Amino acid sequence: MTPLNKYPGNVNPTMIVLFVEDDSKLAQQTINFLENENIEVDYAASIRQALAISDNAGIDQGYDAIILDMNLPDGNGVALAKALTERQPQTPILFLTGQSDLDDKLAAFEAGALDYLTKPFAMAELAIRLKLLARKQPDKSDIFTLAGLEINFSEKMIQRAGRAITLSPQQWQLLALLCRHSPAFVAKETILNNIWPDADASNDMYKSLISRLRNNLSRKDEPGLLAIAPKQGVALREHSE
Repeated sequence: MTPLNKYPGNVNPTMIVLFVEDDSKLAQQTINFLENENIEVDYAASIRQALAISDNAGIDQGYDAIILDMNLPDGNGVALAKALTERQPQTPILFLTGQSDLDDKLAAFEAGALDYLTKPFAMAELAIRLKLLARKQPDKSDIFTLAGLEINFSEKMIQRAGRAITLSPQQWQLLALLCRHSPAFVAKETILNNIWPDADASNDMYKSLISRLRNNLSRKDEPGLLAIAPKQGVALREHSE
């Protein structure tokens, strides 16, 4: 079986998971079962391959869950769990391993894992555990991240570099609009029509809203996140002030 391979068995999978396992026979059996459960799998047989495929997935196309073995050819699964948690902090990790010692379990949980299943295991149990893990996670479409900024629209929470940010309703409305188009510019006319659809907003109102949102999102020692360009509008993107 070729590592770093996507198994497109489902046209519309309910989940997409990253599976890191060096036993190719077990991996193939597991992948076949999960695809029958409408779970699509990206497979890697080592830490190096797992990090490469995770980076290629990108933050917006991150996984619904990650399955890790403890012992891999080029290192320990605990170190990989830490690295993947940094790359995709919203993605739950399940360890699937023959290591049953308490110390191994504690190390896995300390590294960010949310579940731990020992081998031998029942395929059906693995599938239901994955589905339960994914169900507990916020909808990816409700999460936006950029340069340390994390926005959770479903919970109306926003933070940057660990600090909470409070926005007015109009600022939230503008931020949501900019997120949908990021990193592209949103025209001034589009912003006016969305924020003040039934009012004749002045230029001062427009500039004030932009300025307040920009100041709330970025401190003086942080990269700016609102880019403003004449005739183009406003864009949510990292840039130098």
